[in-house]
Parts: sequence; structure tokens; C-alpha cells
Amino acid sequence: MSSGLAERRRARSLTLFLIAGALVATAAVTIGIEARNSSPSSVQGPVLPELEQSIGGAQRITVTSAEATYRIERTQQGWALRDRDDYPVSSARLAQLTEGLESLRYIRRMTSDPSKHERLGVTDPRQGGRGILLQVEDGNGALVVNLILGVETSGTYVRRPDDDQTWAVQGDLPPLRDAAAWLDLRPINLTPERLARVEVMPAEGRAYILGRDAADQPWRLVSPALASLAQSTITATAERLTQLSPTDVRTAPAIQGAPRARVRATTFDGIVIDAEIIPSDNRLWVKMVARAGAPEQEAAAVALNTPASDWAYALSDTEAEAFAPPLSTLVPSAQ
Repeated sequence: MSSGLAERRRARSLTLFLIAGALVATAAVTIGIEARNSSPSSVQGPVLPELEQSIGGAQRITVTSAEATYRIERTQQGWALRDRDDYPVSSARLAQLTEGLESLRYIRRMTSDPSKHERLGVTDPRQGGRGILLQVEDGNGALVVNLILGVETSGTYVRRPDDDQTWAVQGDLPPLRDAAAWLDLRPINLTPERLARVEVMPAEGRAYILGRDAADQPWRLVSPALASLAQSTITATAERLTQLSPTDVRTAPAIQGAPRARVRATTFDGIVIDAEIIPSDNRLWVKMVARAGAPEQEAAAVALNTPASDWAYALSDTEAEAFAPPLSTLVPSAQ
């Protein structure tokens, strides 16, 4: 009797043990599923899944970083950089941003600890952080995109300003810290082959003239009559007008002052381009205007003046010096 009771107790214990084991296994599976649901594999996908449907209504792009804050807005003439007097932005750069945001995808979950945001570059720039806050608004002011980006050598990271969770992402975004990167800063659409004569009035030393009789002939020093020893430098100086690489832009009336140097270029078809280097706001700016030498060149001059005459372009000190160098740079023996 007692032996049977013991057997029944052992059977009941075994049953309870098996039930407990099953419950533990079920709990483990449940925890595993929940863990997978919060793991990187379950969140892989687009960072902005609805962007393709909403980006067409975008009206304003604001970029904030430690380096600068600037706004790009849709105007009646197209997208323009508000902080550069509505200078038109590059359509290719806009397309790159749109495609980059649409293709931005999660790779893995990173930290949600704010103390670790700094090493991933996602600290809020409005609070002195080094992240890049990118905001895109629609016509009603609603945020279509609102992200803090960390662009590091180790990768690209992203979080939302109101969320500490940070993610590693992949995507090809354009450079955002420099506003000038949005601008196609080509002051004048002129090829070197069109130039026949260039008069240079540098900041120091006497003026001089470079010229040639045909586009396939080398440049020479026309005046003063000195032996020319640096042909490559003469060519670079004569054609510099067509190869400028500005760093910034303002409307032409915003830059005023006495010119530091001047350059006058004449094309083979008789168009004259006058350019001036003007110091303003501790930078050097070039302003230029094209004039027709005869009525038949009027249309060509107008084409060169769009957009050249409407804007002033900032040059680095090195480029401004190369634009109108002293004669001694070309001919070392000249004083």
C-alpha cells in the first residue's frame, strides 16, 4: 500500500517536473521571439519608409551643425539657398540627398545611452554637439525628415532628436556641413579657347598684357616687352578667369569697396569681360561683367552675364593671388 502511494507520488512529481520544464521552454521561446523582435534583424529596413510618398511636398530643408546653420527653400525660381541670397542650388545635389534619404537603411542597433552619443557623433548641434541635424518640412511646416546624423570614419549613425536610441545605418548622403557644397559656383561659362587677350592690373607692381593671335597658339607677354621664361605660368594666368573655384557667393550689390586688382579679358569675337577683386568682410571677392564690342555680340554678352554679373564670388587668398599675380611671378627678372 505504502509502496503504491510512493509510486504515485513519484509519478506526480515527474509530471509536475515535466510541466515546469515545458513552461520554462515556452518562456525561453517567448523571450527569444521578443529578443528577435527587438534585435537588429527585425528592424532592418528603411529609416524613412514613407519618404517616397511625402518628399514631393517638401518645401524647406534646414541643416544645423557645429560649422553652420543654413536653409534651402523652394522658391518660384526653384530651390535656392536662403542664406546665400537665394543662389540656386545644384539639382544634382538635391537629387543625391533625396535618393540618399530614401535608401537610408538600418544596419544594427547601437546605444541608447546619451553618454555614448558623443563617440558616435550624434550629439545635438543645437546644444553644442557635433552631430548634423537634418530637417525637411512640407508646405504646412510638418517635419518629413527629422534626424541627427553622425558621420564618422567608423560609419554613419542616426537617431531622432527626441529619442536616445542610436542606429548604425547605410546610405549615400551628400556632404552637409558646408553650405557651399550645394552650389554650382561657376562664375562665368567661358572656355579658355575663346580668350584672345588678358590685361592684368595686380595689387602690386605694374600692369601687363598677355595675348595670342589664335586659339592654337601659345600665350605670350605682349606688354611690357620682356623675355618670357615661364610659359606654363603665363598660360595659367591668362586662362584663370575660366577656371575659378569660388568658396562662397553673395549678390553683387552686397559687396562694395575699392578694387584691389583688376583683370580685363577679350574674346576672339570681341566680347570684353571686366573683373575686379574686392576686399570685403575679411575676404576677397571677384565681381565681373561682360560687354559687347559690337551690336552683333550683344546676345553672347548677355549669356555670359547670366549669372556672372548678378553675383560676387569669394575666392581663397591663394586663388585671388593667382587670378591677378604680380608680373614678377611670370617673369622673375621683372621688377
